[in-house]
Amino acid sequence: MNNLDQFYGELVDLIYKIPLHADGWQPFLKMLNKVMNSSLIHILAIDLEKNAFSFSNCSGILSDEMLTISELEYLRYPIKEDLRLKHFFESDHQGWYQCHHTITEEFVQKSDLYQNILLPVDMRFTACQALLIDEKLCVLMGVNTSRQRGFLSQGDLKFLDRLFVHLRRIVLLQRKLYEFSSHTIIGYELINKLSQPIMLLNLSGEIVHINKAAQKLSEKNESVSVSQNKLIIPEPYAIELQESLRYFETYFKKQRVLGIYELEHISIKIKSKNDHFIYLFFNLLVSENEIKMFGIRPIVMLTLYDPAYSPLVDLHLLHVAFKLTFTESRIVLMLLEGHTPREVAQKNNVNLDTVRKQMLSIYKKTGTHREPELIKLLLNMPKYLN
Repeated sequence: MNNLDQFYGELVDLIYKIPLHADGWQPFLKMLNKVMNSSLIHILAIDLEKNAFSFSNCSGILSDEMLTISELEYLRYPIKEDLRLKHFFESDHQGWYQCHHTITEEFVQKSDLYQNILLPVDMRFTACQALLIDEKLCVLMGVNTSRQRGFLSQGDLKFLDRLFVHLRRIVLLQRKLYEFSSHTIIGYELINKLSQPIMLLNLSGEIVHINKAAQKLSEKNESVSVSQNKLIIPEPYAIELQESLRYFETYFKKQRVLGIYELEHISIKIKSKNDHFIYLFFNLLVSENEIKMFGIRPIVMLTLYDPAYSPLVDLHLLHVAFKLTFTESRIVLMLLEGHTPREVAQKNNVNLDTVRKQMLSIYKKTGTHREPELIKLLLNMPKYLN
């Protein structure tokens, strides 16, 4: 008997519980990820008419926070530039596509997707198969494994095929869940999972979406509140907020009409009566891939940072404050923990030269020149953001 067979009954039970809960995929994916000894298992839906990701749910070896940030970065990556998806759609959808047949090690060494997004989270090999595919919609499951684990064997695939009989029934039953909808936009769901307080504003200043962390912060911080679907902050900062939104609106129009793509980084530091500070970071979501994740309207993602209630640095904060990628942010956190660049490369399964290039990018984005200077900056982050 295949060693995997002992888990078959329990996994099937979890499959038929998927429609019963809002996050019913998670118990099944977590157990399957453990059973398969994989790095990450991803349920991904693509609206083939809009060429946009319309559903995403995954479980892996990362913490939920890190996994969500990694997932957001991957979903912003152009579909057409993921060679695995290109080869998948060119292959026979009736069977498994395994990337080691088409993605060479030479390509991996040169690929931004692999070096910056996949390898740092131990995803070297991918096996995927469609759960549903027609002219409008493709729902697929991808099983991603590390170099150490290796690609899936024929025994692994045969076991997964037994589960696919049941998984396809569930996906067909819930088809509407996986189609692109203005009411269930994928970016909103991922932002809800982040512990960093985030609000999404339209260019008129109305709150389009707010996650739980931002709701809690607005309830306990006297400088930030929400009323009638509007963000309320004291003067003169409210004027800065309106000026920032007007700037984004002007930029958006210039981008569309004149093709101008130079966007200034904007943040607001709010000081309360008792010398307490809160920081607001702005990020305009207007790229083609972001629009497919967050809806067709231009949206400003507002990230709030309160030093009194937040850790000094986290992955998402590094991204919004300095525009660091997920991988660059992970490198920074590892350097803060005392790891050398060589150790960072080994732990992330990438080339040392790749890490050195990424560190040069980090220095440029943070306005630093050497590692000690970078560490000092991050340990005094609120002071730097004056």
